Amino acid sequence: MRVILITILFSNLLFPVGGVIIFNDGTTIEGDVTNVDESSIFITPMGLTFPEEIRMENVDSLKLYDGKLLVANNKALILYANGEYFEPGISEVNDNEDYKDYEVEYVLVPNWSLNLYTGYPIIKASSFDYFDKSNLLFGLSVGSPFGLFGDDFYMNVIAEFAYYNFQQSNDLEGQNFGGPALQIGLSPGLFIGETSVSLTACTGLYQNDKGSMTSGFIAGGSIDIPLGNILENYIDIVNGKADKIVRAVNYDRFYDNELIEWWRKLATKRFNKLKEDGRLRKDLEIWTRDSKIDIIR
Repeated sequence: MRVILITILFSNLLFPVGGVIIFNDGTTIEGDVTNVDESSIFITPMGLTFPEEIRMENVDSLKLYDGKLLVANNKALILYANGEYFEPGISEVNDNEDYKDYEVEYVLVPNWSLNLYTGYPIIKASSFDYFDKSNLLFGLSVGSPFGLFGDDFYMNVIAEFAYYNFQQSNDLEGQNFGGPALQIGLSPGLFIGETSVSLTACTGLYQNDKGSMTSGFIAGGSIDIPLGNILENYIDIVNGKADKIVRAVNYDRFYDNELIEWWRKLATKRFNKLKEDGRLRKDLEIWTRDSKIDIIR
C-alpha cells in the first residue's frame, strides 16, 4: 500500500535509457533506467513519474531496448550513470557523496486489496471448554482505499468474510459452535521501514451455537515482514520445492539492535552533512501566511 518515491540527484534524471528488468521469479518491469551500480538499479516504471530503487539481489537480468545486457544472474555486467557506461569497479561517479544526498519519502497510496488467510486457535477462553475441539479457520479480507493516510501511518475501512468451527471432541456430530461471519471495521497500521504493523477492529454478524446469526465484535493485530529480503529461497518454499529455510545475507538486519544501528548511522550521517553545509535548523518554525519556510514535503 505504499509507493517509495526516491529523490535522487538531478544528474541521474538527465540521461534515462529504456530497458526491461526480469526479476528472479520471472516477473518483469519496463521503463527508463537512470542508474545502475553494483548493488541496485534505479528505474522509472512506464506510466509513473518517480524512479524506484531495485536491489540487485532481486534482479535476474536487465536488458536495454538496444540489446545491451547490463545485468545477468544478479550481477552487474555494465554500470550506467549520467548517460555513460562503466565497467564494474571503474566509475567516475562518487557514489558515497551521491548517497548522502538521497532523501527517501514514503507515500501511502490508497488502493483496493484482496487477502486470503487461515489460522488455528491456540488459546481459547474458558467459555469454550464445552466446544473443546478446534479446527482451522479461513477468511477473505477486502481492504478499501477509504480512510486516513499520512506519512507512515494509515487507517482504512475493511470488510471480511470468515468461517470458523468449534466442536465437541466427544461428539463430533453433535452441536457445534461456528459457521460464517460477516464483518466490517477499521484497520490502523504503521510502516516501520519495510515492515508493517497493523491492528484490526471489526463488528458484524456471527453464527452462534444455536445456528443463528448474532452481532459481535472482534479485534486482532498482525506484523507483515517482506520475506523476500530475509530468505534466500522463499520462492521455492512457497512453491513447495524446498522445506529448509536459507537465510539471506541481510537476515539479521531485522533484529532490534540491527535496526537501531542502521538508523543511527543514517541519522548521524545526515546530521553531520547538514551541519557541514550550514543547513542545520535550530529555530522553531511556525507556519503562517507570511512565513518563508523551506518546506521539505
